[in-house]
Amino acid sequence: MGQFCALNIQSDYATVLFVKKNRKLFTVIDQQTIDISELSELLKNKKDYYISIEQDEVIDEKISLQSLIKNDSVIKNSILRKLNESLHSKQIIFNYLRLPNNKNDETTTYQIDGVYENEYLKSLRLINNWDMIKSSTTNKFSLFSISKQCVTEESYFSIHTYSDKITILAIHKDILIFSRLNTIIANNAETRQMNMVDEITQTIAYVQQQFRDIEFSLIALSGSIGIDDVIPEHIFMSSNLRITVLYPNTFVSGFTDEEPQHYIFALGSWFIPKKFQFLPNIIFARRQYNLFSKILLVASTIIVLSILSFTYEKFNSYSTLLENYETIKDKLVKIAHHTDTYSKEELKKSLKHIQMAEKYLQYHPSDMTYSLKALIELQKPETLHWRYLDDNLLFDATFKKSFNSLNSLYQFEKKFYKEFKNMDSNFTNKYSTQTDYTKMIFYTVVSIENNKEIQPEQTRRKRR
Repeated sequence: MGQFCALNIQSDYATVLFVKKNRKLFTVIDQQTIDISELSELLKNKKDYYISIEQDEVIDEKISLQSLIKNDSVIKNSILRKLNESLHSKQIIFNYLRLPNNKNDETTTYQIDGVYENEYLKSLRLINNWDMIKSSTTNKFSLFSISKQCVTEESYFSIHTYSDKITILAIHKDILIFSRLNTIIANNAETRQMNMVDEITQTIAYVQQQFRDIEFSLIALSGSIGIDDVIPEHIFMSSNLRITVLYPNTFVSGFTDEEPQHYIFALGSWFIPKKFQFLPNIIFARRQYNLFSKILLVASTIIVLSILSFTYEKFNSYSTLLENYETIKDKLVKIAHHTDTYSKEELKKSLKHIQMAEKYLQYHPSDMTYSLKALIELQKPETLHWRYLDDNLLFDATFKKSFNSLNSLYQFEKKFYKEFKNMDSNFTNKYSTQTDYTKMIFYTVVSIENNKEIQPEQTRRKRR
């Protein structure tokens, strides 16, 4: 059973959930809404942070590249070059997703989502221990992730409001096809409600117009709008779509009544897939450093234990061998006293016998036959013949084969001599060919000697 922290960082405050996980079920053991200045102290001695960050300015672009570009780094550099034309060299963190396109198209369109690095890092710097950051993203993707966990409809809208801010998502087959973030300006509560109704209904109508082939069936509300009575009624009357409230009660416990609506972004932060995370390079570098350090520590421990084990085994082995040596020495002394010795003449006779055996058994016809393995696999030899001449073992193998065409004869001959050339042998090899091209008969004698000092000579009959 593990524990972690889910955070949503706004401009001046943060919501924090302390969660205990048991398989696929989650229990919120504590929840707090605190001033942004108190966040570092609250997270002290805590671990495993899943973060969602409010960003007023985000990158939401579609960029087309040549379909021939497949390499990830090339795609990222090409996207960055195009974005820099409008970003005026601002540093960004972005992800890209390939959008479906016609297979015959020469270009591929990518959905680009990103954040401005300087503004994004301001929020992350509120957290002292970056090593504990497991995931970090924006509110839009937190809402998208928790919506997928709660809603089973194929096509629907997910709308979240807090204070004067509205986040509207259109989701189709678990894909985010549209998103809009906006801030409502109003002087009083009534005007604020009407402006929100107008913003939401107009956005829904726009999306339905843009995606006419998709039939949206549901609107999932969360945040302050999820506990409102007036705005949902107006939305229903305008859109004629079913209304529901986003409530993760099937897999998250520890909340009462309407509490989850205040923590929707924090709830979604721990369901974020890697493709929707925004992690600065410095965090990746720290992760790699920590991983490398752990690997070195484990490797060092293994090496030390191995050395200790090896030393102990060697000491035991030395002790055992020393005991065996003394035992064998005593036996050898006893045997020497009871062993007959040969005369010098008898030892010389035995030595000559051994030298003769070494001379004629140094090479054997079977060794030479094995060196011809590649050729034998091409064509079974017609004859094998060997003989001893002085100190050399001579071995001849005759290869003969008939063909129906000159081309097949030529191809076989070419392959045969290629295999001969590639033979890996400790012997001296040569061949003599007597191929008859008029009768289309391949005929070659391969000769092998065990004398390496003789350089191989290859002779060929001239083709007729």
